Amino acid sequence: MSYPGDALLAGQPRIRAMGAGVQSTIPKRLGLAVPLLLIGIVLPSSFQVLIAGAKLTPTRIGLMVLLLPAVARLLQPSRRLLLSDGLAATLALAMVGAAGYAAGPQSAFSAVAEALDFVGAYFVARAFVLEPPAVQQFIRLVKAFTAIAIGVALVDVLTGHWIVREAMAALMPQPEAFVDDGTSSADGVRAGLRRAISTFDHPILYGVFCSLAAAIVLFSTTSPVKRLSWACLCLFGALLSLSSAAVMGMGLVMSSYVYDRVLFRYSWRWPLLWTGAGMFLMAVIAVTNNPLSWLLSHATLEPQTGFYRLMIWDAVSAQVWQSPLTGAGFVTFGYYLLDRTVDSVWLVTSLHYGLPVTILLIALNLSAVLPVPGLRPTEIQRGFTIACMVFLFTGLTVHFWNYMWTFWGVCIGVRASLREWQMLGAQDEQF
Repeated sequence: MSYPGDALLAGQPRIRAMGAGVQSTIPKRLGLAVPLLLIGIVLPSSFQVLIAGAKLTPTRIGLMVLLLPAVARLLQPSRRLLLSDGLAATLALAMVGAAGYAAGPQSAFSAVAEALDFVGAYFVARAFVLEPPAVQQFIRLVKAFTAIAIGVALVDVLTGHWIVREAMAALMPQPEAFVDDGTSSADGVRAGLRRAISTFDHPILYGVFCSLAAAIVLFSTTSPVKRLSWACLCLFGALLSLSSAAVMGMGLVMSSYVYDRVLFRYSWRWPLLWTGAGMFLMAVIAVTNNPLSWLLSHATLEPQTGFYRLMIWDAVSAQVWQSPLTGAGFVTFGYYLLDRTVDSVWLVTSLHYGLPVTILLIALNLSAVLPVPGLRPTEIQRGFTIACMVFLFTGLTVHFWNYMWTFWGVCIGVRASLREWQMLGAQDEQF
């Protein structure tokens, strides 16, 4: 049987479980699934069309075409469904149900779009980024697109203009109600310098992306020279954003990598790290009067930025507790702090969908990075695990939307596929 969109995936790898092992059919030519998942890195979100009120970017169109074939492939007997798959499907249903219940059909329509961007990306990545050739293609494209994004960012700083954003505004002007502008004039300059935005929607999103790319590349490149080169390039790119979240993300990635290299002989190093992180959070909760205030104030470059974000947390939390189970849906509150400046993906998710959806989102991340019993995670698995953790932690002070929201779903999906690859008995295959 053929499925819609299979023409885009000609030659995509399949696996057949045979006894205790896996026989792999290595393709001569990989399909377009991986490029469509990553094209949003270099194509700005303003590159879009509006059809019947729906904003269609190349990435979203690709997800719409690939989602049904992806689900069909995951349901094949040769594949193994994971806990994260069930959580992802539940997350999508909960998002649409909560938003529709809270604010009606229009709100549910917005939730469908967000669920497609995140959960759809998860399932497409789960289905098609499984075998080593697809994973290698994914990493090559991440490297290429990251280099392009950093190059554009450098031009932003040198010229004092967001060149891609301004060019797209001139070529494809959008109606005012259609523009999803995540920046203001104050966001564009810091300490007298133009903050790089590259092809993204906000300097912070671009900066955090650089840290995510660093995690993926550092743990997938074997050459020490290449690792050092990519680390320096991603760090340079992150600094161009002049964002504390980007610096924090790079700090997490680099410290995790150095920790892994120093203690590489000891298999207990990662359980020790996660245990230590948990104990640190427990200590912060036990010792400080306001743990959230302490975390926010220490997660920003400027203390006043941390206090401002704490004010946002206080204002949004009060609203969330008015409808903790379903959220308020996609509505306007007539209050600037609630409508325009909620700088936390956890707050925005709780505000729109309620606390259960936020808990599902956290559980989805954690379930995808669970180790396979009796097997050690590979280097590339560690890289995607760190990327997921960077998303979780920076989400305290960053809201992810448009392509960065999609890329989060992609990273979780790839990490879950790497886990399935081990469970299918193919852990000795080299990526």
